[in-house]
Amino acid sequence: MFAAIGRFSYRYRWPVVVVWMLAFLVGLLVTTRLSSELKGGGFSDPDSPAQQALDLMNAKLHTGLSTVSVVFTSPSSGAAAEGARGAAFQAAEARALSRITPESLPGLQTVRTYATTGDATLVAKDGTASVAVLVFDVPLEEAQKQVPRIRSLLRPGDLNAYVTGEPAVYDDLENLSSEDLRRAESYALPFALVVLLLVFGSVVAAALPIIGGGMAVTVTLGVVYVLAQRFDMSIFVMNTASMLGLAVGIDYSLFIVGRFREELAGGATVADAVETTVDRAGRSIFFSGIAVVIGLIGLVTFPYMSLRSMGWGGAIVVCFSVASALTLLPAVLGILGPRVDSLRLFGRGRREGRFWQRWSEGVMRHPWPILVGTVAVILVFAGPFLHILVNVPTATSLPTSQESRRGYDILQSRFDRGALQPIAVMLSWDGGDQDPLSTGNVAALYEYGQELARLPGVASVSSIVNQPRLDSAERAAGFWRAAQAAAAAGVQTPEPGLFPRPTVPPLQLKAARGLAAATTGPGVVMFSVALEGDPTSTEAQDLAVAVRGLHPPPGMQAHVAGLSAGVHDFLSTLYGHFPWVVLYIFVVTYVVLLVLLRSVVLPLKAVLMNTLAILASFGALVFIFQDGHFESILDFTSAGSIDGTLPVIMFCTVFGVSMDYEVFLLTRMREAWLETHDNQRAVAFGLARTGRIITSAALIIVIVTGSFALTGILITKALGVGLAVAIALDATVIRILLVPATMRILGRVNWWMPRWLDRVLPTIGEG
Repeated sequence: MFAAIGRFSYRYRWPVVVVWMLAFLVGLLVTTRLSSELKGGGFSDPDSPAQQALDLMNAKLHTGLSTVSVVFTSPSSGAAAEGARGAAFQAAEARALSRITPESLPGLQTVRTYATTGDATLVAKDGTASVAVLVFDVPLEEAQKQVPRIRSLLRPGDLNAYVTGEPAVYDDLENLSSEDLRRAESYALPFALVVLLLVFGSVVAAALPIIGGGMAVTVTLGVVYVLAQRFDMSIFVMNTASMLGLAVGIDYSLFIVGRFREELAGGATVADAVETTVDRAGRSIFFSGIAVVIGLIGLVTFPYMSLRSMGWGGAIVVCFSVASALTLLPAVLGILGPRVDSLRLFGRGRREGRFWQRWSEGVMRHPWPILVGTVAVILVFAGPFLHILVNVPTATSLPTSQESRRGYDILQSRFDRGALQPIAVMLSWDGGDQDPLSTGNVAALYEYGQELARLPGVASVSSIVNQPRLDSAERAAGFWRAAQAAAAAGVQTPEPGLFPRPTVPPLQLKAARGLAAATTGPGVVMFSVALEGDPTSTEAQDLAVAVRGLHPPPGMQAHVAGLSAGVHDFLSTLYGHFPWVVLYIFVVTYVVLLVLLRSVVLPLKAVLMNTLAILASFGALVFIFQDGHFESILDFTSAGSIDGTLPVIMFCTVFGVSMDYEVFLLTRMREAWLETHDNQRAVAFGLARTGRIITSAALIIVIVTGSFALTGILITKALGVGLAVAIALDATVIRILLVPATMRILGRVNWWMPRWLDRVLPTIGEG
């Protein structure tokens, strides 16, 4: 099959090039508009308990589906003199928000401020700042579209205003992604070209892999643009597809050009060189691509739009990279022929092959010490992974220069986050007395409210039954009987005899009525549980689980939402599903390599080697991004934890990408094994033929992925660093030390294949 593809690409080389050029031009045209079609967010699951509870709360009590926060601070004079609770500050805040109304912002439900609600949590603990919460009755993605208009409508005057919250964060991510991509490419491509010049020695040969990788990425982004017209696609797909596409696209093209030049140097005609190149190197590239796609498809199985988008985008760009290497590059090479070495800058000898031959023989003379030493080095790199702490993506993914990040930092440092983002609990019931303020219901709700307040980690509970002076179920029931009687009589202050003593002040009665209007409805009542610490912390997540574990009053159902519950649901779903994805990738990769290598042992060894590389990259992620090393060099601020999606994305991408080198190395070893049936000669031959090209390819991937460490978005930065570390270790410590050492120890066992299994497996020919 692969030889036929090579013959086709050579015979129809000009039409093949024209088709690719047309696809490239179309992709280039639509790519300029791609970022506007992609969406921020994508980390919510509509079927999670917290999201379903939020939807029900909005349906019953109009609590809103998403919020945007506007943080106000003031200079050292003027409104600051009286603090954020002062009249001057509040007047300035009201003027700043005066044009933000439901009429000017579609989907806006209400604007909550300290002045309009009296809610002390909307003022900083030190009184130096306040926050206005814009509540929308539309999903986060729709609220995000309003962020630019919110910023244009604000008139902060003497105040400093920072628009933040999830919709604003994702809007900033969208705007920053295109800039990050341009910055990464401006670093990656020139350095990759320098490496290619050192590998091939000629400008033409060095330029071809850049062309092949660039074609694959541009066409992929064009396809993503088309998909985004019908499906939700995350903004992260653009950078992820570009990073992977440039990395594997240049690598695959490098292997094709290298093999073609090798065949020409051996005396083959141009037509035969193209055919043999696609037949041998093309087969390896095809199966390498399958290995990468297998991992990326694992991301598609998660219920989060962001991960699914990255999975589809990565899989598509790898498929186009394989297609480019199997059709476009052979066609161009067929046109160029020996001119592939045009514009030669310097010649290359054949000492590299002899070097790698001697290297492999040296490794195989001392396999056990090298095996123990390399595994020890990898485990040292992996060590920090033992204390990994994962969390959800937040504004810390953005650089500190972004407005939403600055607002987030103020909220984190000056406000009571546990009170500002409480756990929301709604009790609902069908049948019976639907009035939450009836005597029987108030008594039952009071006991439930007290159970909530007694949970460890709860700072306070706000509800119709968790109020000052209401220190018993009887007093709470009496208070609301009196309040309802006063409301029915149309008086602000009820008769003294209506209240249980001590008499509740009229101001508390007024506040309680407002609370009841906002938190109760027929058959529903809301509790707001303020936390003692950070709402995203492990303790807060445990508290959300404990709240869900409380038994509601008989006949009632509890629905728990809020950030803490959402974080718990996100991480539980993510890591509950992750082991199955790992198992799928292991099994399917093993089967694919079993078909390719016709060995039971080698695929298992490849899976284990890749796992070591991934563990080392996980350790590097924790050491750098959680523990905060190299913050000044990489220009980020550690949040003390790792984005929970990173280990998942890393595993699904690194596993396949690093498998490339295993496939290329082992297929060349198998060529020699089929000819000689001498394990040591096969290992030496494979390493001699691929050592330079693999290390060069790995260096290019390290450059391409490492260039994304210079971007502003933390998840892209961390993914680039993680991939670069994994590939660097994989192509050095693992491929040129651990692989030959283990293959020497295993000997002929490497190539063991039961005859019955060999007969039932599909035959693809030998490469």
